[in-house]
Amino acid sequence: MKYFTLILVQLFALSLWANIQSEPVPFERQDSDHIKEIMLAWDNTKGEYLYESMAALIMREKQPSRPSSVNQTPYELLQTMDAQRIDRLDRIASSELDNERNTHKGKRYYWEEWKNYLNSSQCEMNRNGKSSGDPHMRTFDGEPYDFQNAGDYLLSASDDNSFMIQTQQTRISSNVALNGAVAMNVNGDVLTFSSVDKSSGEKMIHVNGEEIQTEKTDLILPQGGVVNYVNGKYFVKWPTGEQLSISERSFKNTKLFDLDVYVPKCNENYYGLLGNNDGERNDLVVVDEETGEEYSRNTSPRGFDDVFGSNRANPDILEIVSKELYFITRIYGGAYQLNETTSLMRNQMTDLPDSIRYPKELLTLAELDDKQIAEGLRKAEEAGVAEEDLFEAVYDYGHLGLEPIAFVDDYSSPKEVKRSQEPVLDKSGDKLKENQDNKDNQPQIRVSPSIFIGTGVRVTPPKRNRPHPSTRPSPGTRPSPGVRTGGSTPRVGGR
Repeated sequence: MKYFTLILVQLFALSLWANIQSEPVPFERQDSDHIKEIMLAWDNTKGEYLYESMAALIMREKQPSRPSSVNQTPYELLQTMDAQRIDRLDRIASSELDNERNTHKGKRYYWEEWKNYLNSSQCEMNRNGKSSGDPHMRTFDGEPYDFQNAGDYLLSASDDNSFMIQTQQTRISSNVALNGAVAMNVNGDVLTFSSVDKSSGEKMIHVNGEEIQTEKTDLILPQGGVVNYVNGKYFVKWPTGEQLSISERSFKNTKLFDLDVYVPKCNENYYGLLGNNDGERNDLVVVDEETGEEYSRNTSPRGFDDVFGSNRANPDILEIVSKELYFITRIYGGAYQLNETTSLMRNQMTDLPDSIRYPKELLTLAELDDKQIAEGLRKAEEAGVAEEDLFEAVYDYGHLGLEPIAFVDDYSSPKEVKRSQEPVLDKSGDKLKENQDNKDNQPQIRVSPSIFIGTGVRVTPPKRNRPHPSTRPSPGTRPSPGVRTGGSTPRVGGR
């Protein structure tokens, strides 16, 4: 077997890793010899790393050193574990939780958080979230919308900000913007992708401020994350389970990033442009900072003729679209606009005048003639574009000349590693025997060229704008002055 050299790059060598949260967790670390023994019996090397890695995640502490033979996140390691063993771990953790509640008083407990993490690794993945083209958005709960603002924006983050994705939308014309850069907090490691001119010698990927010289490679991040390069796409994997697929497309003299975001369906602790993942189409809501009132876009169902047919230029349809796009660009977008403190971008675009930040004209399909619409639909059909992506394909082809592509769901979870025999208790009842045959027959892992980088950084969280779940505003209501709306209203195209 070919072995690859692992390169250790030491960054911030004189600094200690800073926790993602400014406040410590409200409980103490707990340990269980029984759980550790089960993990060691499953795999001596991976099990020890997994045990310590989970503890570090729960405590918001520095991750343990990853063994050279381990190239998966702790979340992925749990996904490869057999269901019977997961069930045993859950039962033991439940007993440990009862003991912790009897000896410690509080609202949150170590073993409760531990169980939540264990069980989240077994739930399905939500594959809806995306930002692609110029750009077109779809929230975790399946709400599509267009967002042509320029600047730095929060695409998605978890409540504790250990998972965070920011996008930098770069204006290429007075009406169109593209994803020109992506910045991420991967459990304390800052990872950025930037669209660069290859002839300049500048590198596309930076981790904790350090250039990555070899771009088409896998990266092992020190705080538990992994970046895999597969078939021209990058897959950023968080130790908490989230994943981001990044693909690069050429467009005229520039490049853009298409992003697909995957999050566990059982987690609802997200905020940002992609919504909260609660299973309801209620994402495009903004809370008035002064009154606490909520406001949402004014929209209504539109049929094929309203979108692609002659009715697309109907004044009544354009009026609805006008109000919807105004809400998205000025109000909803403003709720997740980043500033110089919260942006993780290497070259920030936080202080933009309204004339650049907002599109001069909010484009629709009404500006395209019937021939352009038909040609766009034909091109989309030839490319195999899914029905839910037809609007995006026709819009981008008609307004930008961007060739339609069929988006492919490339998410795949690790396969469960089958074991021929469960570990058994010895006569004392408190020690587990390792199945040496299983250990010896375990397939060796080919480690791709990897780079160990950094020691983590502190991330300043953006301000949250979380709607209340119980109330929704009436259609057509306008926000009070407490909601930031930007400058003058841009014109909506049409005939």
